[in-house]
Amino acid sequence: MSSTLMKGSSATGSLASSSRSAPSTCRVTASAMGYRSRAATARVVCSVSQQTEGKTVIVKNQTGDLPFPWSEKDPYKLPVSIDRVQKLLLTQGWEKPWVEQIVDRIMKGMLRTSEERALGVIDYLCSVGLKTDEVCNMASISVVLLGLNPETRLKPVVQYLMARGVPAGGVPDLLLKHPRMFEYIPEGSAPYLVKGKARIQVDVLPLGGAPAAAVNYFRENASFNVSPVAPSGPMLP
Repeated sequence: MSSTLMKGSSATGSLASSSRSAPSTCRVTASAMGYRSRAATARVVCSVSQQTEGKTVIVKNQTGDLPFPWSEKDPYKLPVSIDRVQKLLLTQGWEKPWVEQIVDRIMKGMLRTSEERALGVIDYLCSVGLKTDEVCNMASISVVLLGLNPETRLKPVVQYLMARGVPAGGVPDLLLKHPRMFEYIPEGSAPYLVKGKARIQVDVLPLGGAPAAAVNYFRENASFNVSPVAPSGPMLP
């Protein structure tokens, strides 16, 4: 009799155990169903394939931006606006490595520009006397150059140089050697350009019978010629 009761209690225990585990099974099933639904949604946007070397490749299936970090090794297309900038620079004769550098800066948010803005910058600098490949060199040094407004940022700097006595024929060479000068702006009638607390002052001096431009970089409230270690600064206005 006792043996029978033990079996009965054992059976009752197993039934209770199975009844308690049932909700857990339902939760797992719901979770699995939710996972499958999310996976099906993800397949609408992209498909993921595993390569033999162990690298995961994301393949775009439809238009639109993907929520994945951009890399030049990913095989999906660039956004239309950035692709236009890339094609513009390539048609200008810029070498591919430099164009890829510009595109990478745009994708990382370091440079904000468009096809029209980039073309405007190139056209203006070429009108000053620079060559297209020289503009490419300048853009590789100055990160934001292709995003600056030609009328409000580039032209005032060129006017400042000519007002300081730089001859028109010497402006292109000076800009080519100091492309970051466009990152500064004139400040009223001050003899220098301003970028935060940084300053650039250009002075034209006679050297060997010909004018020579001296470009001085300094900080706001910098002191010159006041101690044995202080450098000789720009010319006083």
